[in-house]
Amino acid sequence: MPHLYGKSDMLTKEQASDTFDRIRRFSSADEVEAIFTGSHFALTRFANNTIHQNVEEENSVISIRTNFAGRTARATTNQFDDESLRRAVEASENLARVQAPDPDLLPMPDAQEADGMTGGTPVAPLCRSFEQTAAITPADRAEVVKSIVSVAGTHKLTTAGIYSNSESEEGIFNSSGLANWHRQTLAEISITMLAEDSSGWQKANSPDVSKLDPKWLAETAAQKAVASAHPREIAPGKYTVILEPAAVLDIVGFMFWDFSGVAILDQRSFLNDRIGTRLFGENINICDDVAHPLQAGLPFDGEGMRRQRVQLVENGVVKRVVYARATAEKMKKSEYATTVGPIEPTGHGFPLPNEVGEMPMNIVFRASEA
Repeated sequence: MPHLYGKSDMLTKEQASDTFDRIRRFSSADEVEAIFTGSHFALTRFANNTIHQNVEEENSVISIRTNFAGRTARATTNQFDDESLRRAVEASENLARVQAPDPDLLPMPDAQEADGMTGGTPVAPLCRSFEQTAAITPADRAEVVKSIVSVAGTHKLTTAGIYSNSESEEGIFNSSGLANWHRQTLAEISITMLAEDSSGWQKANSPDVSKLDPKWLAETAAQKAVASAHPREIAPGKYTVILEPAAVLDIVGFMFWDFSGVAILDQRSFLNDRIGTRLFGENINICDDVAHPLQAGLPFDGEGMRRQRVQLVENGVVKRVVYARATAEKMKKSEYATTVGPIEPTGHGFPLPNEVGEMPMNIVFRASEA
């Protein structure tokens, strides 16, 4: 896209605020909201011990939501000139006017409501933008790939994988005075080591590239490939296995869509009539915590509500689910209100309008202390 503020410059909160002021002038809606997303992403891909691809992408997008007495809709643009913004606002308003009123739609939150939640511990502002990560060049990534290939050669293996780095920003502004902004960097390395009849894999990411150890990742993947060589079949049966975190996430990840107020109200959650009961081992504790040092992501949700740390499971007992603003209001008036634990917005809603509602996005497992 054409750069409005100069080549390769990331959008700042101040520039986004100025842009939102123009959007408000173009709108005749009762309420207006704009979500800004922008990113600069670069990736080096390698296979057969050789780099075969370098890609780089940069883009910024504004998603504009308007509301006329409960009739709401969105339109997007990646052009920030006046005419493009005016067309996006007009598209959003035209769509909104033909929608049926949503009886559950709440007024857009102001800054005080977004930051003044009481249901848990609001997440403090996070610093997850690191210049060292944003400044990684293709040559830097090539040097890391060289070290990974060297490990593969030492073990007589073939390696493939990716090394990427990105810088991103996201902000939400609305006509009630809300103005939230977050900037983040991310570096990620994924390595596969291949032998004749076995393989090994290891992956890691972090906002701070200094937290990544490419050689250790490569050695770990290589050791898995070496240790799993010459596999043999075993008889079907019940076996005790120990899974790595990535494997655990693949197995249980979809479960967390059910830790949602909307899922409870729709009667499609496995937690219906089971909140407050022990469904996991007594040694299992699960929370949603965007501030955890191994997590990443926005400290606010799709409406700008500050995310909370929410204890979902404690000593095996399901304690509660997460809520968007409208879901919490609807749950309080429902027949399930006395059986689902604490009910209040937790900062986990998706941008409106949507049918999903909310879900925990930053899952942390912790074993109970002995």
